[in-house]
Amino acid sequence: MKLSSLIKNQKDVIATRGNLDIEILELSQKADKQVQSGLFFCINGVNFDGHNFVQNAISNGCVAFVVEKWLDISQPQILVQNARNFVPVLCKRFYKNVQDKLKFIGVTGTNGKTTSANLVYQILQNDNKRAGIIGTNGIEYGDKKLPNHMTTPDPIDLFCILKQMRDDGVEFVVMEVSAHALFLGKLAGIKFEVGIFTNFSQDHLDFFKTMENYASAKKLFFDKSMCKNVVVNIDDELGRDISKSTNSKLFTYGIFSPATNFAMDIVLKNDETDFLLNIFDNIFDIKSNMLCLFNVYNMLSSAVSAKILGLSNEAIFKTLSNVNKIEGRMNFYKLQNGATVVIDYAHTPDSLKKALLNLKDFTKNRLIVVFGCGGNRDQDKRGKMGEVASLLSDFTILTSDNPRNESLRKIISQIESGFDNKNKYFVICDRKKAIERAIKGSEYGDIILVAGKGHEKTQEIKGKKYHFDDYEIIKPFLKT
Repeated sequence: MKLSSLIKNQKDVIATRGNLDIEILELSQKADKQVQSGLFFCINGVNFDGHNFVQNAISNGCVAFVVEKWLDISQPQILVQNARNFVPVLCKRFYKNVQDKLKFIGVTGTNGKTTSANLVYQILQNDNKRAGIIGTNGIEYGDKKLPNHMTTPDPIDLFCILKQMRDDGVEFVVMEVSAHALFLGKLAGIKFEVGIFTNFSQDHLDFFKTMENYASAKKLFFDKSMCKNVVVNIDDELGRDISKSTNSKLFTYGIFSPATNFAMDIVLKNDETDFLLNIFDNIFDIKSNMLCLFNVYNMLSSAVSAKILGLSNEAIFKTLSNVNKIEGRMNFYKLQNGATVVIDYAHTPDSLKKALLNLKDFTKNRLIVVFGCGGNRDQDKRGKMGEVASLLSDFTILTSDNPRNESLRKIISQIESGFDNKNKYFVICDRKKAIERAIKGSEYGDIILVAGKGHEKTQEIKGKKYHFDDYEIIKPFLKT
């Protein structure tokens, strides 16, 4: 597309310099990425300023630039007030408004996004709909499975994916929607048919600084400019707040508070969960292979969303009765010695608490947890996670998660501050050795929760990512 056509009548454009009669074949905001005839957006970010990387972008094939200040270069420049906000605006035009040819279902909340999104995706598939999913566990549509490096991709990557999905015949796209993406306006121009709110608890305070800021970012999603219909957990305090403030069409779900849609007669077992669902007065008698109470919430939200989308009762019942494994989300594995290992992504105080409380009901002997906390992230939650483990587990092994560029000893020391009994834990910094130690020291009836990394296949240390998979560590000990 000609640069002149790309920016024609765009109200955000303040002025231009240079020859606009050039062909743009790609959009870019990553200066180190090789492109062909690219238009580069000089984004002034939290930790970097894209204007400082223009020469790198030129070396990698960029031929024009969106800037917030004029640069001393010969290439064409488009001056705007906010380059970040201009990215999704141009993506819409460059990709021929592909977003208008798709129906979007978005899921936001501190915990449960991946599971809820995957459940909606599975219901769509069981109703023979052409669907795709974008989230923490990756990107999937048709027979394609692609990695995804952030919960909600940056707009250029996102619109490129949407174009590929639409070209493959996809009609519905299920997305995990992060608070960061909402705060940074990454989803501008995309209208969601359904927006789900799961729950809210502490996370990401390294970025948002306060819980109020974090909550405000989440609430941005529940406006009719973004979501036509919203499905809100009324048992959650922020959910109740959203239900009062949203101007979208509201549908509530819950277990303990009066809600439009609800679950009842819940029986939690160590091999299945039995309950009744009332979804718009459709009654489902579910015996699910998904365990734990928090997954009842995830099944509730997905079923409500499915009915809003007009999907069949048969597809909902089939999905919830036999859910395909969602990698890294409460995955149970039997060990040769009669103990059980559970791999879960729990990496916040609330998610760790819920996981341990639910597992306590199934534990015939001891409940053991192996976990760490990520480096260069919210430090305040570390002691709180230590306190949760101290109160709810019989024993804890503190280890590494993704230390990134922080001192592992410092991270573990902050987790230790939450323990009131030094005899209830010990430290093994090497995560592989920590998991192996927990397994070798386990007995019949024990449950070992390996928490924090879930589906992840790498461990980030000092700026490098090394292959690491919790499942690969436990695999030699599994019952065959």
